[in-house]
Amino acid sequence: MTLQVLPPEMLEGPKDKIETKEAQPYWKPSSLKDGESEEFRLLGCYDTGHAIVGWQYASEKVRDNGELGFAGYVVTRSHPGQPDDIARETDWSKPDRPKIDGTSVKPRRFLAWVATSAARGRLEVLFIEQKSLREQLTEILQEAEDYTWTEEGLANFSIKISRKGAGLETSYSILPKVRKVPDKIASSWQKEKDTIWLPNFFEGKDPFDGKQTDEKGLPAGGSDARGAYVEPAKQTKKVKEETEF
Repeated sequence: MTLQVLPPEMLEGPKDKIETKEAQPYWKPSSLKDGESEEFRLLGCYDTGHAIVGWQYASEKVRDNGELGFAGYVVTRSHPGQPDDIARETDWSKPDRPKIDGTSVKPRRFLAWVATSAARGRLEVLFIEQKSLREQLTEILQEAEDYTWTEEGLANFSIKISRKGAGLETSYSILPKVRKVPDKIASSWQKEKDTIWLPNFFEGKDPFDGKQTDEKGLPAGGSDARGAYVEPAKQTKKVKEETEF
């Protein structure tokens, strides 16, 4: 059995647009401080629907007082171009952080992947916006002989994401480590994988709500334009021993 691990969009461009809110629990590398790191095991992949690529931008809308204000994030499958609701840039050089009229934020490409956290012992969505991290991860995953996957799509290795520096001097790195999947995690994944559905990001829904269906049990609208097969997951119990991660 051969699994397609990386979403094809890592090498080419996607399609579509839908509003969404960030799901909980999720994790971003930018949450790390200088010198900090966190370790994860990737669970599922593109073929099983637990890895997606898209674009995200901050949006603004007119509030009751007639002024523009933050209105959440919009997630799209392809680059959104210059939509009417895209937010203005913020002038970070001033204490009151005013918006700069006539400017707009830049949409950011992201890779979202389901993983289990070594620190918190639960399933999370890794939301990676840093191009350098995506490129490093792509290189690691293409070393198929060293970093293998189970037939169920579980990584036989962990990835340690680290941050160094702050502000414009910030850099990120990924260090892989071969670690066979413990039976406990494999068993839990079989029970919990159907409770998370990453394409919900493109439907304005929470990925941790699982795949949406209608009253007949069929998939609800808003299906992936690429026809990708996707699946879900729940929070796992706390991992107590390193050998269980």
